[in-house]
Amino acid sequence: MLASCGMPVSSLSQDKTVSVISAEKSEWIGGRAGVRGAVYTVKLKKKNNSVVTVKAFRAEGNTIPFIQNNTGSTIMIRGNLAYKNNEDLKTADQMPGGAPVENPVPQKLDPKDNWIEYTIKGSQTLYKINISKFTPAESSEEPAP
Repeated sequence: MLASCGMPVSSLSQDKTVSVISAEKSEWIGGRAGVRGAVYTVKLKKKNNSVVTVKAFRAEGNTIPFIQNNTGSTIMIRGNLAYKNNEDLKTADQMPGGAPVENPVPQKLDPKDNWIEYTIKGSQTLYKINISKFTPAESSEEPAP
């Protein structure tokens, strides 16, 4: 479990039922060349005993597959986005001379496109809460095989 600091959350990340406690991102490198990814973890706090079901999770412009865990008044959303770095797949003779060993991961990131869409039991209304940004976090897990 990753610990987070108690930084204040902007009013855009709060509504009448749910507020964002923390939003973290940790990057990982797979066991195969060119496979990388990021794990996004968002902790939400319910303000009453409503049953909240997350319907969609978007992080940095990408729709993220996720799992939802509820513990008391805390909801944890955890999603993993894997992507390929095509530069890692090139062999040494395909690389241009003088190319750096480390290559940046080509991603189409939109740091402002972060949100969670959810429903409350007994209502058909979809609610959306924005996430201001993801804080980089160190992963305590082993790299993916």
